[in-house]
Amino acid sequence: MKAVREGRGKNKQWKRWLYGVLSCMGALLLYIVGMSGWIYYVGENSRGTESDTIIILGAAVWNGKPSNAMKERLDTAVEAYRGGLAKHIIATGGTTTSEPTEASVMRSYLVGKGIPESAVFLEDESTSTIENLDNSRKIMEREKWDTAVIVTHGFHTYRSLLMARSLNMNVTAKPVRIKPVKIYYYTLRECAGITYFMGERLLKTIGIG
Repeated sequence: MKAVREGRGKNKQWKRWLYGVLSCMGALLLYIVGMSGWIYYVGENSRGTESDTIIILGAAVWNGKPSNAMKERLDTAVEAYRGGLAKHIIATGGTTTSEPTEASVMRSYLVGKGIPESAVFLEDESTSTIENLDNSRKIMEREKWDTAVIVTHGFHTYRSLLMARSLNMNVTAKPVRIKPVKIYYYTLRECAGITYFMGERLLKTIGIG
């Protein structure tokens, strides 16, 4: 009888363990689905409002020229500028290699598209999205600008807005749309990025980070 009771006890423990694992997996799945849906929604429905400046978030440089991702952001910014969304553009992004800075490559492309050089401001020291935004905020303060439109890819829009608002920036966004076949991968990747950012902020708030 003792052996039977011990067997039943172990069986109950195993069931509790399995239930706990499945519950955690279910909660994680719900979080990923919910967050992915919100990332997609924000990226698809943001339009941007008339502002003092456009902020183009950094993207890769290939052999001294804009990567495809950078071109997509630049073309969206040109469209926004020509459409009267803002009269100034902040090109962001430094470099960690021998390549020219992302901001300088952006400026050359924008000027080549007919944007007045005097309208383009460089933020060429950053190496991350949060630095893109924080350094742009400083330029805005210097120029006495209050509002900005962020140009980045749709999947990156929600995290960019979160970061900007954590810096007390008054921003909207005009996202670059990408092909549906790519959106799923990048959206899932953004879930991890957003979770990391929010976790880091929480730790700093409670004095651990």
